[in-house]
Formats: sequence, C-alpha cells, structure tokens
Amino acid sequence: MRELIVKLATFLGLYNWLMKIDNRRESRRQNRAFVKYGLEALREAVAAAEECGGHLFLAFGSLLGAYREKGFIPSDFDLDTGLLSGERSEALMSAMRRHGFCHLRQYYIGSTGRVCEDKFDYKGVHLDVHYFYKNQAGDLYCDLCLPHESKPWREANATDGFPSIVRSCPDSPLSRHDFLGISLYLPDKAEEWLKVLYGENFMTPDPNWTMNDHKKRSQSLGERMYRRILP
Repeated sequence: MRELIVKLATFLGLYNWLMKIDNRRESRRQNRAFVKYGLEALREAVAAAEECGGHLFLAFGSLLGAYREKGFIPSDFDLDTGLLSGERSEALMSAMRRHGFCHLRQYYIGSTGRVCEDKFDYKGVHLDVHYFYKNQAGDLYCDLCLPHESKPWREANATDGFPSIVRSCPDSPLSRHDFLGISLYLPDKAEEWLKVLYGENFMTPDPNWTMNDHKKRSQSLGERMYRRILP
C-alpha cells in the first residue's frame, strides 16, 4: 500500500511535500527519544566496540558538539561516530545487537561493495557508524550519501543508486577523553578535522547548516552509493 501511495504522489508531483511532512513527524519522535536515551545509546555503542577491540570515536556533528559545546549540539538529535575501516567486523555487529541495537541499514559503494556506513537504532535513537579509510596521500576519508537527484529512495536504490561525496581529514591518533561521563575516543587533531569539515569559524554555531554545506566542502564527488536494508 505504501508503495502505491509513493508512486501516486510521485506522479502527482506531491512526493517531496509528503516526505517533508513525514520527515518532520519522524524528527519529533527521534528528538524525544534522543533526550531520554541519547547518552545511554552512546555508552552502549562504546562498550560494544571495545568488546571487539574497536576504537569508536565521535565524528561530524557529535565531534563538533563535544569540542565546542562540551556536550551534544542542542539541535542535533542523532549520533555520528567513526571507526577505522579495519575495525569493522561481524563480531562488532553481534556486539551491537547484544547491547540493544537494531541494525537498520548499511550504505555501500555499488561498484566495489565497499561498506561506508552502518546505521543503528537504540530505543528510537539513531546512531551512525562511518568507516574511515586511508587514501594515497595518507589522509583519512569517508563517504557520505546524498539524496537522489529526482527519484524516491526505493526506485533510486533499485536503479542508479545515490550520489555521494568524499570527506577527508588529516590522519590522527585517537586518545581517550571524558564526554559527559563516558570514556571514549576523539581524534587528537579534532580542531584540524573540524576546520576541514565546517570551516575556520566552526566555533560559531550556524543554525542554517545543511547537508548541502557538506557537499560544498567535499573534496571530491564520490561514486554511486546504495542502501542495504537489514532484517
């Protein structure tokens, strides 16, 4: 039934309008869950990674919040974390499930199958694990998925996939820090990372920041990406 509604809405030119309404409703639900369980979700994710020898670190908006706000950004209601690509394993996926996470979906490069991101849910809180690879210059990079240029996501996923961008950061050791009572990892070069990701003025909050700003600051256009929906 949902697929029929999507096709009809697309035919009538109402798909984007309906998606905005649905996204707004979902955002309100996630916001309530984050306030209640956000810190708990992060604590359990760190514990799951450590069981497998992984060094889960804060990335993107969560890293910005830790550095600038000494906590979560008030308007950011999901968790962005990172792992070095070699630390991703089936043992980690099993540990995340044992710690209460549901594995929602996975993003991967269509041409190579390289996994870029795993998205999890913990009591309504969304946690993204971005995988960082090393490029020929020795920098770390990860791939971020963008919305399709015109198609609904299911149609895009079944055809030409989604556009993506590549974000690069200086290679950096990881060190333990206290974050709201949780001992976790942050890049030693966090300030350099944040300047690359958000600009020299990253210490000044920008209420109008969107994914398009990531696109403008990306170092290169990535390959086409696909979603793998998990049971």
